[in-house]
Amino acid sequence: MALDGKKIAEEIRSRTKFLIKKYHLKPGLAVILIGKNPGSLIYTKLKQKSAKAIGIKFEKFIFPSNVKQKKVIDLIKKLNKDKKIHGIIVQLPVPLKIDPDLLVKTISPLKDVDGFGLKTKFISPVHQGIVKLIKQSRVKTRNKKAVILGNSPIFTRHLKEILESRGLKTFIFYAKKQKFIRPVRTADFLIVALGLAYFIKPKMVKKNAVIIDVGYNLSISGKEKKFCGDVDPSVNKKTPYLSPVPGGIGPLTVAFLLRNTYLAARTNLYNRKK
Repeated sequence: MALDGKKIAEEIRSRTKFLIKKYHLKPGLAVILIGKNPGSLIYTKLKQKSAKAIGIKFEKFIFPSNVKQKKVIDLIKKLNKDKKIHGIIVQLPVPLKIDPDLLVKTISPLKDVDGFGLKTKFISPVHQGIVKLIKQSRVKTRNKKAVILGNSPIFTRHLKEILESRGLKTFIFYAKKQKFIRPVRTADFLIVALGLAYFIKPKMVKKNAVIIDVGYNLSISGKEKKFCGDVDPSVNKKTPYLSPVPGGIGPLTVAFLLRNTYLAARTNLYNRKK
């Protein structure tokens, strides 16, 4: 079965919209975008459209790729104090000269709705999406092996603990190709977030493995341009449990981000009434 996130995401958005209206909230979400990464531009537009559709105020801050890091940090500190903003995210990836970990750590734990900070009060939307798709597969997790292929410790932070809480023996790799191919071949659950179009091929994965593709890349073939994941679609020949790109983890990530923003606004309302 294909791991489709669209239907679940729609249910989450509808529920969040209902709760925002029920509690008369005006949640505010600030998104900081640095540079012109094609995938980031698309994701930001999707977040903006979805936020407005359910009653979340969306503020977008765009910086050129050569922006000084201090300027971005100063903005985050300002947004931390803004009572109308309940959630702050830095759209990843960022240009190489920018330290993404420092930016994330600057965000208040009460507003870190992306859930990547060390002291965050939220579970990362992408991690929530991964868990949802694993549940959707209905494949048992107890004492099974999970492998995470990531290009940043920010993404994998907290994820290992989440998967292990579900009984998965979890391993993380940032290494070069030849060092992680063997573990990947034995993985019952594979989470891929490398930013490398079509990198994972059928011969690299275990038969009937559950594969969550978090990659979102711009693939150019001649005059044709399209967005694709890190996993080659031909992997479907090896396993039916593959999340599509687009339509898999993406819609769930956006939906859970909006839900986290609602929760941040709700917590803020509760604290004001205490």
